[in-house]
Amino acid sequence: MKLTNEQKLAINHEGNAVVVACPGSGKTRAIVAKLLKCVESVQNSPRKVACITYTNAAVHEIESRIRTYGSLGDEEYCEVATIHSFCLNNVLRHFHWMLDDYHDGFSILPSESEEYKELATLVCDDFDLDPFARQQFESLNRRPTGEPLCPEGIPPAAAAEFWRRLQAAGYIDFCNIVYYTFRLLADNHSLVSNLSSRFAYLLVDEFQDTSALQFEILKRVSQEHKSSFFVVGDPEQSIFRFAGAEPDLMLDFANQFSATEFPLSGNFRSSRPIVDLAESLICRKPKMEAVGESAECEQACQLFAAEHHFASITDYFLPALDKLKISAGNAAILAQNWFQLRPLGQRLRDYGVPVVGPGARPYKKRHLLASLAEQVCAYVENPLPEYVARIERELFFLVQAISGKANFRVFSFGGRRSVIRLLREGQRLRERYEGAQEWLVAAGESFGKILTADDLLPQRSIDLLSQSAHDILGDMQRNDIDIANLTLDALGMFADPARNLKLLTMHSAKGREFEAVAVIAVHDGIVPFHNNFVALTAESLAESRRLLYVAITRARRLLMLFTNQQEWRPPSRFLEEMGFYA
Repeated sequence: MKLTNEQKLAINHEGNAVVVACPGSGKTRAIVAKLLKCVESVQNSPRKVACITYTNAAVHEIESRIRTYGSLGDEEYCEVATIHSFCLNNVLRHFHWMLDDYHDGFSILPSESEEYKELATLVCDDFDLDPFARQQFESLNRRPTGEPLCPEGIPPAAAAEFWRRLQAAGYIDFCNIVYYTFRLLADNHSLVSNLSSRFAYLLVDEFQDTSALQFEILKRVSQEHKSSFFVVGDPEQSIFRFAGAEPDLMLDFANQFSATEFPLSGNFRSSRPIVDLAESLICRKPKMEAVGESAECEQACQLFAAEHHFASITDYFLPALDKLKISAGNAAILAQNWFQLRPLGQRLRDYGVPVVGPGARPYKKRHLLASLAEQVCAYVENPLPEYVARIERELFFLVQAISGKANFRVFSFGGRRSVIRLLREGQRLRERYEGAQEWLVAAGESFGKILTADDLLPQRSIDLLSQSAHDILGDMQRNDIDIANLTLDALGMFADPARNLKLLTMHSAKGREFEAVAVIAVHDGIVPFHNNFVALTAESLAESRRLLYVAITRARRLLMLFTNQQEWRPPSRFLEEMGFYA
């Protein structure tokens, strides 16, 4: 594995290390190289290496690279997991009986499940919260004291009531997996000792997004002096303050645990003009340098004032993609929130642009059959093996939504057999019906029969899935979609993001990269966010700066920023800082 001198210095350090990685600096490569080096030192011992990441996608990426660069059997000595999985599998699942609240056990309730949404809706109704608040419950977090950390629009009392109802029903959400793990470790030193004895090394990715609660868990393990830490992150990309992230914790960790800091300053992703623009917004020490294949691309970063967001994309961004021969699947449109994206997604869909994101689907994704049908359609049209794992995941969520319980048998041999039966039925229906309308109606009924016969769903599911198919078609009719001529390829488009233009919020774009990026609605009051109800503080201004920085550094070759001539708010103050009005 080829490494830079900066990466080698960090990886070869023997003690605790804090790696401050600029955007596109190859931090995942550094983490994998460090992990494999650590695995060598624990082989033939009872100890292991833990690698804690921020998302499941990062888990899969690191595991894939271990298989590519490691040796046979390396995976037996390492555990790659999100913080929630790490806490669940190493502490909470084994010792929940020590907690009064979950003495008899629990079921995990993911935010995608219908039960989660129903509980959030009930609490919103009780506290007279607006519809936007209903979508923010998955961002709830807790301080080490147990005090709620709430996003805008959710009062602490509503969060406490939501958790009370979860606990009363025997459920636990993701943030409380971490909270109750901390409670167990704080009250039982033997569990901390056990955890630190088990893991010789703990590698932590995206450390800038670590909350005080997660920090306290890691601190207790570190205080046992049995484990070495290798934490990687970038305080300049900390954008999840609403979820409890505290960028200063990286510096605190270095100070408290005698960790040596190592910078990674080479950006392998972006062109020199994009890197220079990012540096004008946030000046790094040492300075970020463009060093990758895109470094020599001289395409200038541009700012346009268009009549509206749709004109921004159709008049400027799409023609630029054509000129540079960049496919829609390698491009993204970013905005501060989904309010700006939803109407744009609808107009681009009607315009014939393949898009995924808010407003792109002509029906609600929450319909029971929607995601599963999309994945099966995509496989029928283009039978790639990666769709099988995606269908397993969507089947898991479907079973959980209908039965109310997480059924991990979906991922067994029997579950895989059910998935194959669904795929064969999808192909059979494809041969019988030319259009997606007839296919969807038939699939709603036949998929239900297959899943009930395989004992994954109760008998009533046949009617539920059949009704869901008609609900999807009803949504499309209301959105003026010509369903009589709708093809399976169009229905499966949303399961194949590789060919679709992405519409993403700046927060959800974190960790991703694209050949081309358009950032819309770059106005003061939006970036940075403030209004008559939300004051602009020094802290929120700094985070807004970091948010725009993250958006800019997602691009490899093409970056366009847009203001809207119909917007009453002025252009963002950050634009002048970046030299656009000089």
